[in-house]
Amino acid sequence: MVSRPKGLGRRLPRSFYARKTVSVARELLGKVLVYDGPAGRRAARIVEVEAYLGARDPASHAYRGPTPRTAPMFGPPGRSYVYFVYGMYHCLNVVTESDGVAGAVLLRGAEPLAGFEGFSPRALAGPGKLARAFGLTTKHTNLDLVRSALSIRNARPVPSPRVVRSVRVGLNDHATTNKPWRLYVRGSFGVSRP
Repeated sequence: MVSRPKGLGRRLPRSFYARKTVSVARELLGKVLVYDGPAGRRAARIVEVEAYLGARDPASHAYRGPTPRTAPMFGPPGRSYVYFVYGMYHCLNVVTESDGVAGAVLLRGAEPLAGFEGFSPRALAGPGKLARAFGLTTKHTNLDLVRSALSIRNARPVPSPRVVRSVRVGLNDHATTNKPWRLYVRGSFGVSRP
């Protein structure tokens, strides 16, 4: 049974996102993703993320500079970047860094809190599953997380002993991409894979 939150924290301010991508990724753990969409309000606690560092990161979509697709990753911070992959999955990212500097955090997994009645508890365990469960597509790219129907709310931070760092999923083992920029909450059922 999915419990309903009694109250959601305040929306995270733009200053939260306008920082180094890896720091934002760590602090997103435990925060609550909320979407007031056509299916009503849906909310879930973020439990798995990956950081992508733009021009400094060959695994980032923004590595080769801005394109029409990747322009949102270059700011302003605190906006959404949704892309389509493998011809079947949408993936939600949160734009970070200062305006003009590319950076984003991929939301890989979450625990359902509200609006997911009838869903499996693991329905948000994976970036494609998360976007599908929230009903997000590329139409939701460049939404302002500070002011739009899509937001991230403040919540109690995850204690450091519960946070696991590992390499990002599905990347080649090159020294430039094999960084511990995937973070997840130990023991959470919302993590895509341990």
